[in-house]
Amino acid sequence: VTSLSGRGVGMDVVKRTIEELRGNIDVRSNPGRGSEVTLRLPLTLAIIDGLLVRIGRGRYVIPLTAVEECVELTPQDDLRSVGRNFLNIRDTLVPFIRLREQFRSPTAPDPYQKVVIVSAGESRVGLVVDQVIGDHQTVIKSLSKLHADVASFSGPTILGDGTVALILDVPQLVEDGRAQDDRLKAAS
Repeated sequence: VTSLSGRGVGMDVVKRTIEELRGNIDVRSNPGRGSEVTLRLPLTLAIIDGLLVRIGRGRYVIPLTAVEECVELTPQDDLRSVGRNFLNIRDTLVPFIRLREQFRSPTAPDPYQKVVIVSAGESRVGLVVDQVIGDHQTVIKSLSKLHADVASFSGPTILGDGTVALILDVPQLVEDGRAQDDRLKAAS
């Protein structure tokens, strides 16, 4: 041990954490040239930029790659759209999905809800949420085998306060919204 070297306690913590994530770490030392540290993490572990939103008491993450803009759904616009579920965004009609209904949230909606305009392929759709909390770097975890068939979510993430937020699968939500709209049209 010299004034420049430590006892390896820090690397031991890194090694243990990576192994808990089902990854591994390799260290190669070449005398006179230094050390090479290689970290390998499983493919199911990825970090994405997301938009953290609240619907009722639940928090969800929308991948930022799908988000185009956020607008407010005023009570007047909300009343006007009953039965139609379209918003006029700069002279373009954009359909929207009320995620509160989709997820069967038991709480009352906020008076000023927000609409997150997302793109899925060629489609633009609004997702109505109670609150936009802000951007959030998200580590995607894989869903358990028990929840693997839940199509609306691509995985969970653990927030800084220890609670879990589900990551929305935007293309699947858009498809579910279309299917629900087609069922309503067929019924009427």
